[in-house]
Amino acid sequence: MNPSVQAGFGKVDISPRVGIELGGYGPYLNRHSTRLMEPLYARAMAVRNGSDRWVLVSCDLQGLGAVQVAKVRQLVGAATGWQEHEIMVHSTHTHSVPCTAPELIGWGTPDPLYLEVLPRSIAKACMDAIDDLSSATFFHAEVAASGFSYNREIPAPTRTNELVLAGKWITEFPEETDTTAHVIRVERDGRTCGFLTYFSCHPVVAGQRNREIHGDFVGIATNLAEQHYPGATGIFLQGALGDINSNFVHGQEQETLRALEDFGSRFSRVILEGLQTGKPLKVTLIRAFAEESPCRLAPLQAERIKATLAEQESILKEATPSSDLTEVRMAMVYKQAFEKILHDPPQAEMLSAQSFVLGPISFTGLPLEMMHRIKRRFQAERGGLALLLSVTNGLMGYAPLREHYLDPCSYPAHLVPYMLGRLPFTPDIEDEALAAALKACKPIENQLPYV
Repeated sequence: MNPSVQAGFGKVDISPRVGIELGGYGPYLNRHSTRLMEPLYARAMAVRNGSDRWVLVSCDLQGLGAVQVAKVRQLVGAATGWQEHEIMVHSTHTHSVPCTAPELIGWGTPDPLYLEVLPRSIAKACMDAIDDLSSATFFHAEVAASGFSYNREIPAPTRTNELVLAGKWITEFPEETDTTAHVIRVERDGRTCGFLTYFSCHPVVAGQRNREIHGDFVGIATNLAEQHYPGATGIFLQGALGDINSNFVHGQEQETLRALEDFGSRFSRVILEGLQTGKPLKVTLIRAFAEESPCRLAPLQAERIKATLAEQESILKEATPSSDLTEVRMAMVYKQAFEKILHDPPQAEMLSAQSFVLGPISFTGLPLEMMHRIKRRFQAERGGLALLLSVTNGLMGYAPLREHYLDPCSYPAHLVPYMLGRLPFTPDIEDEALAAALKACKPIENQLPYV
């Protein structure tokens, strides 16, 4: 072990007031919250070894907009002197929280007061973690975690919520999901002071009928695991979730509450097993890297967009003030998106990729919902301890696979970009995202993973 390596933790409650509109699941759903079921937190871990350092904060949020991320980094930097590339802002991607990405159109109206106060609270979690730095040791385990998810791009005609709740359905294609979770335990003076859990799955056990505020099953599981280690801070890191759904999704209210309890309890046991079985982790290297890489957008076809805009306006023209049809609500999303694109044609986007090294383990994050195949390709290049994070330092939608662009109705390839008010990526985004992630992983010295 290296006694000079330090770790610190911070945890700040970021729960909104009840009544705030929740984001996700569909356009203009008016999902105003009715109860705070579980508190939301920003949880941070800082590490330092000499002059090398980084701080990672994970928030029980769907995703933060670029402006909010920049504000967090600015606040932390001004207070501590830490640099932008040393500060990573991650989200767990729960859908039972307010919309915190102002770029999204119609997927929950952001609350200006919440957005104003939120970056200060997230920054405080980072600053508390930095202030808490002290000599630490680390332990790592990879734990079986099956029965939680399936790849939604592969037909699953036998899946029903009833079978899932009865424990009678799991995917026939586990290789297309995460079947293990990584758990890292941090000790100081022989006491567990914090832990990190990495797993890939959309936290959507609570579907669009949900009106309660919580971190979905991953947040519930983390809260439960923390109770076994009083004073410890548990951090959940969301992996390549783009095409991975929880087995239970879009249920009725009462069965959803049962499913949340079941999934949360089972996943907390996964975390606890990892905390109890971890092997010592040799940490002599701490590094923080960040790179920006260009990614292309589809060409602007102005006449085609104008024609489609006219179609959407005709739908809205026939609507009544009380219309609640999905077609009408989506027409409003498209109208705003197309008007924005025509008024201010978007240029090429920049992908911000960031990588933190903790001994033999690395955390590489992009502001995309990464597809699982991209993760597998990434780990084929970097190894199984190279953990790829989605929804990090912003929210730019999906990194679709090349074949998704062959389907004109593909949700990740063609719909989500307009929800964000921009043109779709090109079919090369899979390769561009992978290249950006690899570019952020600068070569590091070879190390044995365990002492």
